[in-house]
Amino acid sequence: MVKVNEFMTGEDLIKFQIDSFNWLIEKGLQEVIDERGPMEIEIEGYSIGLGKITVGTPQVIESGQSPESRLPFECRLRNLTYSAPLVLEFIEESGGKKEVVPVEIGHMPVMLRSKGCLLHGLSDSELIGANEDPMDLGGYFIINGAERILILVEDLAPNRIVTTSEVVTDKQVTTAKVFSIRQGFRSRVTVEKREGASGETLFVTFPGIPVRMPIVVLMKALGLQNDEIIGLFDDKTKLELYLNMEPVQDMTCEEAFEYLGRRAGVGHAKQYQATRANQVVNNFLLPHIGNNEESRRAKAVYLGIMAKKAIELDSKTRQPDDKDHYSNKRLRLAGDLMQELFRVSFNKITRDIKYQLEKQHARHRTVNIRTAVRSNNLSESIDYALATGNWTGGRSGVSQVLDRMNYLSSIAHKRRVSSLLSRSHPHFEARDLHSTQWGRLCPNETPEGQNCGLVKNLAIGAVISPGETEDAVEKQLTALGVK
Repeated sequence: MVKVNEFMTGEDLIKFQIDSFNWLIEKGLQEVIDERGPMEIEIEGYSIGLGKITVGTPQVIESGQSPESRLPFECRLRNLTYSAPLVLEFIEESGGKKEVVPVEIGHMPVMLRSKGCLLHGLSDSELIGANEDPMDLGGYFIINGAERILILVEDLAPNRIVTTSEVVTDKQVTTAKVFSIRQGFRSRVTVEKREGASGETLFVTFPGIPVRMPIVVLMKALGLQNDEIIGLFDDKTKLELYLNMEPVQDMTCEEAFEYLGRRAGVGHAKQYQATRANQVVNNFLLPHIGNNEESRRAKAVYLGIMAKKAIELDSKTRQPDDKDHYSNKRLRLAGDLMQELFRVSFNKITRDIKYQLEKQHARHRTVNIRTAVRSNNLSESIDYALATGNWTGGRSGVSQVLDRMNYLSSIAHKRRVSSLLSRSHPHFEARDLHSTQWGRLCPNETPEGQNCGLVKNLAIGAVISPGETEDAVEKQLTALGVK
């Protein structure tokens, strides 16, 4: 008989959350800064770039007093927030002179026992001296004196094609769907096979276009010629493609792009339609592939792959994908959720910084980046989300007060997994126990009532592997000659 402690230690129970937050302060915050790039300030001869961001030592700022370090126990007793300052290097260039100006842009709550915490690396006797329980594993935040945790969020795997078949108004519709995610922005792109009014059967829907778009027209607008489109399909799927190509056989790429502009810029002036079409294609259509003109042909090829899968599903040569299979799911941990929150909050303060700098210039004052940064905006935005659980994207319940009923309940709460599906809808298949959850999720521990099957708990031996970018794999495959 194998004992639990033979393959896991106490730290392993919530180590994934602490590791995720460590990734945030070491790499995740800097990723958001690098994504943003230089700020566009409308002041002649003046520019602002963004450099390195660092997380300081946890401290508390009380009214009328200078910042002081506070251990977690004192924050609990005095209803304070256990947070650390964020210092960002602004690269200020004015009159040919370049200067690096470090400015505090706000405070971020620190997860207990993470690398940014004052308790990190302390021995049991030192923890007792700091009024902490050595058996407490950390993994939570202290917001206004309350201990709050971030629930693991279960989501569909991004950037993966999922094929389904369903009946819509007495007609069978097969779809190939992908949730394309880039830099926190989520775009759902769907290729449908259904009967159209002009003989087409394959259509694309994505944000920015109010109506379904014939797929051949969109692929031409992205730069592919007729023979290139045909080359993406095999003998079994070409017949369906010919039906879709026939109405637009003689349409050029320029005409197809104009057609796209009319659909994207409905109600706008004609000269604006081309600009709107460029925005929609670059930002909303498969953003994970790229957001510039060089990536458009790759997007067209990807749409061809999606169409091919939809045709194969319709002809019964492919089985529909199981959305509830756990290989099609991903768990979002504290670092990922906090990075998403920081990204939204940071974009808000960059707009405010731009406004403040331009206002200083308009009033003929000396432009000063230190006075233009209002750090309270970032701190309040992050603290509010953690204190209420109201996250970006209209989600709620992401942050919860830690259950301290007993030691086991606190550990179970930190290992809870929540789905974002609506509690008021049946979602029978999503609530059912799936065979691929074996060893990953506990089959017994789920609440009764409307949360049944949507709120789950990790199994005692479950291990969460960190996500990795595909860049290294793609480079290796390219070096081996894979196309």
